[in-house]
Amino acid sequence: MNCINFVVPMNPCPCGYYPDRNKCHCSEWQIRRYQEKLSRPLMDRIDIRVLVESVGVAALQKDEREESSATVRERIERARLLQERRLRGSGFRYNCSIPGKEIRNYCPLGNEEENFLKRAFEVMDISARAYHRILRVARTIADLENEERIRTRHLQEAIAYRMENIYY
Repeated sequence: MNCINFVVPMNPCPCGYYPDRNKCHCSEWQIRRYQEKLSRPLMDRIDIRVLVESVGVAALQKDEREESSATVRERIERARLLQERRLRGSGFRYNCSIPGKEIRNYCPLGNEEENFLKRAFEVMDISARAYHRILRVARTIADLENEERIRTRHLQEAIAYRMENIYY
């Protein structure tokens, strides 16, 4: 099974300026109505949702060094190799292609992590599809950190990427 990257750019509100309240004058109702145009079943299939805020000229003029593309590429390649080794002989290559019925074999959790995810599932009313997607994303986050085990912090980050109401 191949993984498909599905990128959905979307303005956070009708005017496109939210969360900058100096520019955006949309009401909370307008923002919610605008965002609800995407159905829950569609949103349930999007693993990572990130709000990208505009960058001011002062930030662009700073001479701060960020992580280089080469460094990021190296970390991603290491994570991909970890996934390929872990999944060798399984019929799939990457975390995103692990079927739900196999997820526990490749994304095992300790007691603390199991309890955390159980609480999140109950409190946040997470669907079964989202539950498996959270585990796959958490496994990938752990791989990017070169961690053998999925930790609570990896689950927290994966859940944060799924937040329904990231704009308000």
